[in-house]
Amino acid sequence: MMADADAHKTNALHTETVSVERSSSGKDKAAVVLEQAGHDVIVTAADNKRILRKIDWAILPIILFIYCLQSLDKSSLSYASVFGLITDLNLVGSQFSWAGAIVYVAQLVWQPLIAYILVKFPIGKFMAVMVFCWGATLCGMVAARDFGGLMVARFMLGTFEASVAPTFVAIVQMWYRRSEQTNRNAAWYSMLGVVNILGSLLSYGLAHIQSNVLRPWQTIFLFCGLLTVCFSVLVFIYLPDSPMKARFLHGDDKLIAIERLRMNQMGVSSGIWRWDQVRECLLDVKTWLWFCLITTIAIPSGGISTFGPLILKSYVDDSFSTLLLNMPFGAVQLIATLAAAFAATRWRAKTPILIILCIPPIIGLAILLAIEHTPANRGPLLFGYYIISIYPAISPIIYSLAAQNTAGHTKRSLTNGEISIFPIPAKRPDQSFGKTDTFI
Repeated sequence: MMADADAHKTNALHTETVSVERSSSGKDKAAVVLEQAGHDVIVTAADNKRILRKIDWAILPIILFIYCLQSLDKSSLSYASVFGLITDLNLVGSQFSWAGAIVYVAQLVWQPLIAYILVKFPIGKFMAVMVFCWGATLCGMVAARDFGGLMVARFMLGTFEASVAPTFVAIVQMWYRRSEQTNRNAAWYSMLGVVNILGSLLSYGLAHIQSNVLRPWQTIFLFCGLLTVCFSVLVFIYLPDSPMKARFLHGDDKLIAIERLRMNQMGVSSGIWRWDQVRECLLDVKTWLWFCLITTIAIPSGGISTFGPLILKSYVDDSFSTLLLNMPFGAVQLIATLAAAFAATRWRAKTPILIILCIPPIIGLAILLAIEHTPANRGPLLFGYYIISIYPAISPIIYSLAAQNTAGHTKRSLTNGEISIFPIPAKRPDQSFGKTDTFI
């Protein structure tokens, strides 16, 4: 067997060979699998390309669609606001702001538990359960009759959606090499732009449905919720918990997928919670610097995601035009996110790219603050609103920086949770954009 391996190595154009170490208590599960193989695993350039293609086709479509649903479900409140939700539920003052903010409060509460769960429980099954629960919650939001009912439903929605970002970063770390992670993180994060395009069209169509039972905003909630619940079944079946349990990989392909990650020097999963890594994470200066960066992104994020259509409505004639004019916002998000990730990977210049990406949103916010919101100023206001949408391109680069510079499964899970949890207070839209009455 070793002779065959040596021959294979000689004929390969490019190979990576790493001797398997002895297993010990608490060792990474992937390392144990390689040890049990009983021989060195050789990864040729052709093997690497073939396995990467398999992983992309099996993993990426699932997480892309999950993030589409998560973004759509969370944004459904802003779409519903254009079609009578505020009036029907008698929301006044800052109540609509709090309905948007309560999602982030729930995430703030549950992120520490999410970090623990990602270490201890199967990641694929956990994600499927969360998708089902937030879809069911969105369906239940149809029954809200006042501010209190809406707040309860939105809090539950935030509880289940709290898992998405840290889980996706963990999945990308589990399946991809460092050099591959930035583009994959950008791929799922760019779904924000897709949702702003398709979500506007979807809400436009759903709101035209004539019903004697459901109001247009209820139709939006119910459709999005049912779509999410149905997809959770596919997530449960097809999203693997780890490369070791992937049904789309057979024989040596599974070993090659694991060996590909050896150069990351991070492991895949140990299933053990290590308190020494908890302490290390909390004292790590670079983790706190990432937190500061992501917090600055969170300030426009919370307000724009909740108030975006209402901002447009303040200088657009009707509700349907408001949704259609929100589509270019999503297109800019999509293009900026993918282009920034490509540039950061191609030229290995993540930090300069981050600095450049911060400039347009600042200009856009200044325009919205300086110019009166009237139909006469629609042109410059739309320009300012659209260039704000470049801000999401920053987040996947920060996620990748954190992922590529953090070792230890417990520490990685905590770091992912930390850069998700601490910016949440900055996402309170009422602090950045004022009361609902400002826009209606």
